Amino acid sequence: MDDSSPSTNSTSPLPSPLENNPLSGLHQFSLANKLPKDAPHPPHAHTLALQIAHNLRFQHGWTDIRLHYHPSRQAAAPSLPRPVISGIPPQRLYMHPDEQIDVLQRQREKGKAGWPDVSPEREWVVASQLQESWTLRRFAEMFDALSTVPEEKEGGALFFASSSDVNGNGTTSRSASPWSNPDGLGVVNGAGARNGESKAVNGQATAAKPNRWRTGQPKRLLLATLDDDSTVVYYIVHDGLVKPRQN
Repeated sequence: MDDSSPSTNSTSPLPSPLENNPLSGLHQFSLANKLPKDAPHPPHAHTLALQIAHNLRFQHGWTDIRLHYHPSRQAAAPSLPRPVISGIPPQRLYMHPDEQIDVLQRQREKGKAGWPDVSPEREWVVASQLQESWTLRRFAEMFDALSTVPEEKEGGALFFASSSDVNGNGTTSRSASPWSNPDGLGVVNGAGARNGESKAVNGQATAAKPNRWRTGQPKRLLLATLDDDSTVVYYIVHDGLVKPRQN
């Protein structure tokens, strides 16, 4: 007697481990930006820098984020103590007191009141952990290896992968992501912009040439301090004395 009912022994394919346990955004980001073979830094320093870069992009809205493994061309230092990040914040992070006075005077000459929109500037960011002990010597070594203003042609643009771009074996498909950076293109609000060109970031123009107030003042960087609970605190550090703010 024929039984046309479906067999109870047939089984459906098991879901892949990636479907059951999707990779976190930070894990995807780490897989998409592995430590270059010629990088002189240990893997843990690279991983720490990636974690800070991920925080800058997705928690603070930074764009055109790049990772630097070697000293700036303008610097005399032979090596970079650790990987350093550069990127463009959504708004200006620091303005020298003299520049503030100059901006207000120009506003008055134009017959305008209030504070004008000021273009953001590319910044250096050094990743660190809360347990680290920083000394003046260590800060001096960092500043000696960096130029006053990060150059957009230096460093490598980071690849921000989506979940569909990371395969189960940890490889990535760079052509599928809007964050892909072919031919050294930077990332600005999800779109590529060629290095050295003026760009619009969050509706504000960022010129390729830094302003005179930036180049004529001591170097500065952001010290990103990572706590054990993944909290990140940023401190502005200057290479030398800076004129205090006038009230």
